[in-house]
Amino acid sequence: MMRKVRLAGMVSLIGLLIFTALPTVAQEMRGISSDTVKVGIITDTTGVVADYGRHLLMGVSDYIKYINEKGGIHGRKLHLIHEDDQYKIPLAIAAFEKLVTKDEVLAILHCGGTPQTMALLPKIEKEKVPVIPPGMLVPMYTPYKRYVFSYGSTYSNQIEVLIDYVIHDLKVKAPKTGIVYWPVEWAKEGLKASKDRLKAYGVEPVGEIELPMGAVDASSQVLSMKKAGAEYLIIFTLAPGIINFIKTAEKFDYFPTYLTFTWCADDSILKAVGKGAKAYYAGSMFGVWNDDCPGGKEMREIAQKYGSSPRLPTLYIQGYTTTTILVEGLRRAGRDLTVEKFVDTLETLRDFDCGGMLSPMTYTSTIHKPSDYSKVVKADMEKLIFVPVTKWVKPRILK
Repeated sequence: MMRKVRLAGMVSLIGLLIFTALPTVAQEMRGISSDTVKVGIITDTTGVVADYGRHLLMGVSDYIKYINEKGGIHGRKLHLIHEDDQYKIPLAIAAFEKLVTKDEVLAILHCGGTPQTMALLPKIEKEKVPVIPPGMLVPMYTPYKRYVFSYGSTYSNQIEVLIDYVIHDLKVKAPKTGIVYWPVEWAKEGLKASKDRLKAYGVEPVGEIELPMGAVDASSQVLSMKKAGAEYLIIFTLAPGIINFIKTAEKFDYFPTYLTFTWCADDSILKAVGKGAKAYYAGSMFGVWNDDCPGGKEMREIAQKYGSSPRLPTLYIQGYTTTTILVEGLRRAGRDLTVEKFVDTLETLRDFDCGGMLSPMTYTSTIHKPSDYSKVVKADMEKLIFVPVTKWVKPRILK
């Protein structure tokens, strides 16, 4: 009798252990079948930044089609599932939960934007979902977060490299600089970084001013900067803000040298402002659309193959480079793929630059921080395109 009780107890214990292990096994194989890997993306395609989201999705979709037509990765095709968050945090959270619990994706390429990613950080770690967002804020990568692979360079890094370029390459020792920015967290980070870098060179801005989001007229901001004598103007807005400012400045016969960052290093802006910008530079985490590097050539071939003519090439580049990181991780993981093995292989990337189109990325088992490198690009106002004027460079170490 005692032996039967013990045997029954052992069977129950084994059953409990198996039952307990089932969720872990399912989580390890989430999104992976014998012939498919499911990945998700959250991006706005109907809301306030829908144009940005559609071009990002275009870049991701084209590259995935390209990979699938070549046979996939280790015998598996990629299946992309898109969720539209309309650039709203509650919708991004709902989209994340659907992608993870219902669709059971291996990874999520983009979480909607920086605010959405910040709100999702606890869920990302709890559910063990690898994500690849632009890593603009320190809490996204410090302390170490195993499943968040921040990519690109920070806005601070981009503006530091750009100010270095103005002072050392353009040889402007004390640029009379003004700063215009949107009243949002990431733009204020850019404001602070700009002031800190200028101060390190012994330069104080001649003025700083907010430009309200959605403003259709920038007259007061333009006149303020012109009166202050700003010859160099750092602008931290997205495309609508900088276009508004430049076109307004042209009306007042004001032509400073514009200094900005990745999301304003888009050919579409130059086409919109025409001759309103006589000198325009940006610090960027990306190569340019017409870049002659291997990644640039491949990207344009893919876009042509699928009939894509992106009006916002920077966002298409973001889609291409994000997906390139995903694909490289899957290739290195091999056929015996699991969620954790995918994460482990991403942590082997060293100076990975997507064929020259992304600031070189290095991930380790202790940190997934953004790149230390950015590139300075310049507007060719005759051709209305951006061209690189530096290689990938780090901010100078200042004494």
